Amino acid sequence: MSLGNDVVDLGDPETRLEVLHPRWTERVFTAAERRALEASPVRHRLHWSLWAAKESAYKARKRLAPGTVFSPREFAVDLAPLPASGVGVVVGRVVHRDDRFDLEVRLDRESVHAVARGRGEASGPLLSGLGRTDRDPSLAARRLAATTIGPALDLDPAAVEIVDRPPVAVHQDRRLDAGLSLSHHGRFVAFACSLQGFGPLRGAAAELPSLKTHAADRRAPG
Repeated sequence: MSLGNDVVDLGDPETRLEVLHPRWTERVFTAAERRALEASPVRHRLHWSLWAAKESAYKARKRLAPGTVFSPREFAVDLAPLPASGVGVVVGRVVHRDDRFDLEVRLDRESVHAVARGRGEASGPLLSGLGRTDRDPSLAARRLAATTIGPALDLDPAAVEIVDRPPVAVHQDRRLDAGLSLSHHGRFVAFACSLQGFGPLRGAAAELPSLKTHAADRRAPG
């Protein structure tokens, strides 16, 4: 399953644009992306939204072709304008050579979380989540995924484990038919999970904000 996600802690000192190498933007972003950055009233958030989009699409592409090399400018992002507040959900796409990935980016006041899926998988159920941690971020991301996937599938979350690299969801020694991606940066951990092998999501999943269609704050590219 071609799925990837990436999270950026906007409060981390390394995200300050003034500390980046002067040519970093030129090396990472396409000409169209640089024009969008120059025109954006929320440049800091757009900058890291584009970066997270590229990272998430790269992770999805690597599932299809393990030999894929991360060359950021080769992952071209077409993203809807960010809300003036810099908070909300926007959608778009990422193109890498002949591959296209559907994209969703969620922004709050402290973080950016991007999820990319291959076009053939974009219709299946999707779980995603974001959390904070001050401990082992890899362990925290796995725990967040397990405790969200379990209730969504009416499974005991204590019996769901996330193992291996790339990560795999397992319930009582049985591998679940679920594409899974984990990420962490700074204070935040995140995950995305594609559940194409399952029917409608149930249980606690109905209450998870990441599963709802945010019609009021979702924007698409023009």
